[in-house]
Amino acid sequence: MTVASFTSVSLTPPLVAFLPGKTSSTFPVIAERGTFCVNVLAGDQERLCRALSVSGGDKFAEVPWRPGPNGDPVIDGVVAWIDCGIEAVHDAGDHYIVIGRVNDLDADSTASPLLFFRSRYNHLVSA
Repeated sequence: MTVASFTSVSLTPPLVAFLPGKTSSTFPVIAERGTFCVNVLAGDQERLCRALSVSGGDKFAEVPWRPGPNGDPVIDGVVAWIDCGIEAVHDAGDHYIVIGRVNDLDADSTASPLLFFRSRYNHLVSA
């Protein structure tokens, strides 16, 4: 699942949040499992982002990944991954606010993230 709204919530305890739409077919699977792994895509993973954002089908059939600490996908080549357990789910109109407790994470300090801004993909430019 791709999300447009992801944020840090707290450092102590370490909490993050994302806001899936209530029409999502993927979020009920995540909610039932009780865990998720956020993958921050790298600047060269635009094609992957587009493929993962399409509804239906086996999104990971052609995606190289390994299981994270809870078995959730950690995609090869990402800038960072954040392994979480669901702490709370709040109703928010046509979305949910999902609070996740961070259990583990890792980052590649040499990689640049893929950005989506003003309806298009962008890349950070080094100064």
